[in-house]
Amino acid sequence: MAQSYYFGRQHYVPRLLAKVNDALGIVVVIPAYNEPDLWQSLQSLMDCQTTDCAVEVIVVVNYPEGSTDEVVANAEANIQLVQRANDIKNSEYFRLYAIDASNLTKKHAGVGLARKIGMDEAAWRLFQSKSHLKVVACFDADATCSDNYLAELEKLWSTSPETEACSIRYEHPMEGDEFDGKVYQGITQYELHLRYYVQACRYVGHPFSYHTVGSSMACSATAYTRYGGMNRNKAGEDFYFLQKIIPHGRFKELNACCIFPSPRPSYRVPFGTGRAITSYISNREDMYHTYSLDSWMPLKPFFENIHELHQADATKCQKILSMQVPCLREFLKSNRFEENIAEINANTSTPESFQKRFFLWFDAFLLLKYLNIAAEKCFPKVPVTAEAHRLANLLKISFQPNPLSDKCLLQAYRRWEYCL
Repeated sequence: MAQSYYFGRQHYVPRLLAKVNDALGIVVVIPAYNEPDLWQSLQSLMDCQTTDCAVEVIVVVNYPEGSTDEVVANAEANIQLVQRANDIKNSEYFRLYAIDASNLTKKHAGVGLARKIGMDEAAWRLFQSKSHLKVVACFDADATCSDNYLAELEKLWSTSPETEACSIRYEHPMEGDEFDGKVYQGITQYELHLRYYVQACRYVGHPFSYHTVGSSMACSATAYTRYGGMNRNKAGEDFYFLQKIIPHGRFKELNACCIFPSPRPSYRVPFGTGRAITSYISNREDMYHTYSLDSWMPLKPFFENIHELHQADATKCQKILSMQVPCLREFLKSNRFEENIAEINANTSTPESFQKRFFLWFDAFLLLKYLNIAAEKCFPKVPVTAEAHRLANLLKISFQPNPLSDKCLLQAYRRWEYCL
């Protein structure tokens, strides 16, 4: 079985010695590195509605080798904090554990490795339980959630047990007293960029277009081991992990509950939310820049007509290639378009199987690569508000254009995605 191979290959040794509740069905994993407000996240989870299955929260308290005394002290305090939270909750059906992941090698230390440590342990423990439910959920140490979060995870996998993974509705705070006003302005534009990106991908017809936010995703323990577990990337670990699962078609969106990630700035990762807000604050312009809608538009007719490539010979492939706009044509040529189409045709017999295999080649990674090259060579990045406005008009998303407000536009995208 996949889990035996996965854990056997690693010679896995469990980190937690606590006995597994036979009813364990959901394990929430939280990476925590130098976190000042972990209690708020733990409290949010402890305040969730009760579930029929038992729940565990595993906090991976981690830091790299050579960390300062302050970081080490914070880690020790958070390990004690988790134990105190468990004592306060005092429930056999809701347990909180801390994993001491101190002095990680600098080469690999980061959020990806921390998630992997916790998710490996979560999957291991779930496979020891007798529950039919075996869900590994990802959370963040500065996030909170609606009180039906755990109940809705349980409901999803109880009613759709074939589900391998899901993205969960999320909403960053657009205002408040915790941060400077520019932070809220920045997170509004950044979340608008995330939603614009997904909807633009869907508009042009790419089938693997879903949100991949680390604090707002979950998977089955079986899928976790089947697809090789979490990676050790220092950023983008969520995108890389989910894109291993999404193409197989058993992926869902859970919109009945909501995660509220923090908008705080951060230098911890090379890209992602924290770094985006940090860059926004230091930028003199009050605008977050995103991929021009013009870079997406050539993809729409290309994807809509890929059936013409089924059983196409070299001459027809060259003709179709010549019909693309220069930016897309050069990108396809540089990625061995004709050779890949020939290989896909050699391994498929129907238009449906051809299309499925085509998008395993032109996947979310290749799409992102195209957008980055298009932004560099053909269509420079532009302010997100203007592009989100353009796309909203194409999609007929209802919003108030006068005055054009980032908040109103983001709220409109949220309503559109979640059918609120």
